[in-house]
Amino acid sequence: MAMVEDAASVLEEFVQNVANLPAEIQHLLEEIQAKDRVMQECRSQVAGRDTSIQKFLKTNGCTQVNPKEEVYCKAVVSNFDKAQVIQEEKVSLSDKAATLLDRQIK
Repeated sequence: MAMVEDAASVLEEFVQNVANLPAEIQHLLEEIQAKDRVMQECRSQVAGRDTSIQKFLKTNGCTQVNPKEEVYCKAVVSNFDKAQVIQEEKVSLSDKAATLLDRQIK
């Protein structure tokens, strides 16, 4: 009789896991989407700083020193570092979603 209860509890647990899977995947994808928005902000800030530097060079030539270039370069590097961290988090979330799917498929 214990064997029947074990099989029933295993089946019940499997059904609950499968029923919960779409919600878990959706939650992970929403987190990835939120991180995409933050990455887009980083990219737009980098593009804005780069445009400012290029505009100064176009207007004043490359012989004149841009007083804001160092600040802009630090901001660009900072945004690239932030984007790298966010991208690694997105990869981690994607791996987690893939693991959840693989566990249910196999």
